[in-house]
Amino acid sequence: MNEPIYFGAAYYPEAWPESERAHDIKMMKEAGMNVMRFAEFAWHKMEPRPGEYDFKWLHEVIDDLAANGIKSVLGTPTATPPRWFLKAHPDAAKLYADGWRHPHGGRRHCCSNNPAYLEECDRIVEAMAKEFGDDPNVIAWQLDNEIYSFSPCTCPVCEEKFHRYLEEKYGTIDALNEAWNLELFSQAYDSFDDIPMPVKGWQSPHLKQEWKAFHYRSDIRFIHRQKEILAKYVNVPIGTDQMPLNGMGYEEMTEKLDLVMFNHYNTEENLPGLPFWFDHLRTLKAHPFWNTETSTGWNGSESCVQVMKPEGFCRVNSWLPVALGGEANLYWLWRQHWAGHELIHGSVINAAGRPLPMFDEVQQVSREFAAATDFLRETKVDTPVALHFTSLGWQMMGIQPVVKDVKYETELRERFYLPLSDLGLRPDLIGARKDLSQYKVLFTPMLMTLEDGDLADRIEEWVIHGGTWVVGPNTDIRTAIGTHYRDRAMGRLEHMTGSKLIGVMPDSGKYVRSKWSDGEDFGANIWQEVFEPSEMGETLISVTEGYKSMQGGALLQKIHYGKGTIYLLGSYPARADMEKLIRLVCADAGITLPQVSGHVIAVPRKGENREGLILLETGNQPASYTLEKPMTDILSGKTYEGTVSLNPYDVLVLE
Repeated sequence: MNEPIYFGAAYYPEAWPESERAHDIKMMKEAGMNVMRFAEFAWHKMEPRPGEYDFKWLHEVIDDLAANGIKSVLGTPTATPPRWFLKAHPDAAKLYADGWRHPHGGRRHCCSNNPAYLEECDRIVEAMAKEFGDDPNVIAWQLDNEIYSFSPCTCPVCEEKFHRYLEEKYGTIDALNEAWNLELFSQAYDSFDDIPMPVKGWQSPHLKQEWKAFHYRSDIRFIHRQKEILAKYVNVPIGTDQMPLNGMGYEEMTEKLDLVMFNHYNTEENLPGLPFWFDHLRTLKAHPFWNTETSTGWNGSESCVQVMKPEGFCRVNSWLPVALGGEANLYWLWRQHWAGHELIHGSVINAAGRPLPMFDEVQQVSREFAAATDFLRETKVDTPVALHFTSLGWQMMGIQPVVKDVKYETELRERFYLPLSDLGLRPDLIGARKDLSQYKVLFTPMLMTLEDGDLADRIEEWVIHGGTWVVGPNTDIRTAIGTHYRDRAMGRLEHMTGSKLIGVMPDSGKYVRSKWSDGEDFGANIWQEVFEPSEMGETLISVTEGYKSMQGGALLQKIHYGKGTIYLLGSYPARADMEKLIRLVCADAGITLPQVSGHVIAVPRKGENREGLILLETGNQPASYTLEKPMTDILSGKTYEGTVSLNPYDVLVLE
């Protein structure tokens, strides 16, 4: 018998009288929930004084939930150390660039490099692991909470560790000066200890990139340290709940974890683009990911930062992560806080213990997950198409965007990902480490460097053996630390394509105009990289107007390399042009595009003995999808064939 899809919420029993627990659990059962996640902020309740642990209340919560068929996920409370800790170690609080040190009373307000903080975190994690490590009702652990280096700590410990990080990476100060070209503007340093923290002013972009990388790695080490302690005592999956930010690096963070966890709060307007993240998460681990936080209705803190969503939104929003390869959907939060922070945030029930208007949809999702569990457990998302989305790409575009205000995730999603998705394809969004052998087509736009491990070597090998690679714009134009190549314009592409760069233009077609080989105008955007036509292939888009030296140059080429094909793209295409390119590439690669209209997320799923298709309408408007063969909806029992009409926010699980 398959394990049920996990469905639940974040629960804060430490904030409520024990007398409220029975009512909470009664309502959880009415909602159809089978898991609760808690303890992530309850350090003081568990350790009111240094070394004095009180786990009795936590055992009682776990046992009461289990008696009602509800499993538990425990969080380590290291994001919120008690007041007694900061009294003893005030220097453990983050020191910001303006000299302000964070007081007690927030979360994630301690320095991940501080020795005293690390020691206390080790103690509470190990104490919890010993106490609950063999509890059969604890099915997973969450480490800390939403760790990310928004405003990096600038304390003396961080400064010293940053210097040693640079010394280990570059070896000598002369090597660093040379790598960063620091004779420019007389920026060269005499020793590693001379290097400032780039917190203000016009600093070297390479210094800024390394500063960010240092703090990202510090936080990753902080999480991995907890995992090593827990792993001595527990035999269930361990993860950390992350947000839709890829600077820290999902691949590196999850490498030593068992489980990918993810938190998001989306709106009606950006729901069609939400699968972007799930299409990335499922590529990170063989184990299905968990959506650990989303809202039933709206997000808010001291005030609402979102408005109420339409009826049906909660249902489709809850289905998306599970349809796209996850095995859990949990809401934040179960019951609105009655005092303190985030009183206005949406929840499942309100502070008085009464259902919110979305409660019926929550119950519906529970019933549907139960009906589809076997199909979901016995199939996986199946796709021949991948799109690169890497942490180093995020970092480099953040530090040195080629054109002002060009955001890596935004442009990647809007110009490349959504056209693929809207044409009915289900692309895997992959990092630099992902094996490429399962894919027929790979898109690599906006990836400024291919010097990310052995990425360039693996792509070249994959193309030689028959892969179809759509590459560019702004790809392979920098080294791993963000410098230009001094002997060529591109790191690997000149060799692979036999095409040299004539010139670049930050221009959206005002001065440089171009056409497809069939005579249609090409809608260039943002940036244009014009190449000498390669003798190894054919030019599909040519420059027709502009600088004389660029006329006749290529903006898109189809180049044969080994048994494979490279499409070298030099500009950010308009939507119609991107769709035209996708159709061309898919035809060459033998991929059939479905007939689809509207905002339909189509999710092909396949297992050893079962296969099917999940369709989700995310635009809150009628849509359609044409099936290749008759299929039956597991949720309703209805059989469909031909063109399927979808109502706003429809969900069909077809087999």
